[in-house]
Amino acid sequence: MWVFIAIGVILMVMTMLSEPTAEQSECVECGAGGGFITLSYVLLIGAIVAAVAGSVVSIMMKPESLKGSLIGIGAMLVVFALSFVLADGSVEPMYGDITESTSRWSGAGLYTFYILFVLAVLSIVYSSVSRLMK
Repeated sequence: MWVFIAIGVILMVMTMLSEPTAEQSECVECGAGGGFITLSYVLLIGAIVAAVAGSVVSIMMKPESLKGSLIGIGAMLVVFALSFVLADGSVEPMYGDITESTSRWSGAGLYTFYILFVLAVLSIVYSSVSRLMK
């Protein structure tokens, strides 16, 4: 694991230090940055495939674990649906060229974050209090 962290840090530093020249200033995929972004896409796809394959293998080996996973997925869908209902699509003039749909999705993401953050803090508090009570 430490090897992958070191490789990531080295690639990040190399990307941050590679600046386009004057003639490449408008180029998005130029230099080391473009190659590293492509590499990050490839690694992301590999991580997604590995995560899905690991889940499928785990479910095939222990099918009863599927129940807990489905409960977690259902809870996340409920939280996101609640967040989407709470979000409004109001667009202020200072936002620039933001559409009502973009504003609503952004608000839903923020509400989801807030709800999950509060639930995480509450679970930590509950865990600490219940441990003290024992």
